Amino acid sequence: MNHTYQILFSDLDATLLNDQKQIEPGTKAAIEQMLSRGAFFAICTGRPLASARAVAKQFGLDQKGCYIAAYNGGVLYDPSKDKVLSYASIPLSVVREMFARAGRAGLYIHTYDRNDDTVLTYKDTPELSYYTNHTKLAPRIGTDVLKTLTQEPAKLIVADLLHHDRLVRFQKEQEEWSKGVLNSFFSCEQYLEYCPAGISKGAAVETLCRLLDIPVTASVAAGDERNDLAMLRAAGIGAAPRNAHPQAKEAADYLCEKDHNAGAVGEIIDRFF
Repeated sequence: MNHTYQILFSDLDATLLNDQKQIEPGTKAAIEQMLSRGAFFAICTGRPLASARAVAKQFGLDQKGCYIAAYNGGVLYDPSKDKVLSYASIPLSVVREMFARAGRAGLYIHTYDRNDDTVLTYKDTPELSYYTNHTKLAPRIGTDVLKTLTQEPAKLIVADLLHHDRLVRFQKEQEEWSKGVLNSFFSCEQYLEYCPAGISKGAAVETLCRLLDIPVTASVAAGDERNDLAMLRAAGIGAAPRNAHPQAKEAADYLCEKDHNAGAVGEIIDRFF
């Protein structure tokens, strides 16, 4: 192993996972090799913890040396010990206000039950079906979902499958109100995500490196989307797969020759570990 780099943070969708939601075999072998040599591997995803845990279990990334940063870094988790290391949350009053604002704008919005990551929303819409089919999480639908919410959630998603410009406009309209309260970014054209202020994948890189006593300069991060920008910039090396969004490529130090279907993360491991 190149001892300069000790930990790899990797986004899941369109980075580590291919279009079939599988890990390319060469990449899986490369991860196993880097773990056997004492390096660490961290899934760093916008997905809820339950969804990220399912992926980690499916591909054997729940062993010692593996970690999960879910909810765009809002939750840090050690799967080998089944232990939550940190959990950042949004005040319930802010959640209710954001639901009201999204409703007035005619936009779909959901949040999560902290106990089981159930998706909580008011209406059954194409956006809900699209999201739950992707994450395999169960929904809870109804006008009273926020009344039953007693614990602060880690994230909100405002979504529109067809009109990205509506999400851009909504984000801009909420800037003044949400400043210092929420951090927002796009994880794809369809999803505008809101996390607690100060929370990002970049903050997760810094926090987990500190917990593991690893210099941030000894970290490598791989990501393809705009919610990965802070992670790509925070890590010692930021790497983007060939299929990455232009902003991710601009933020990266290393641009892969391969895309997510051909094993971009394996290429990153070969190059830096």
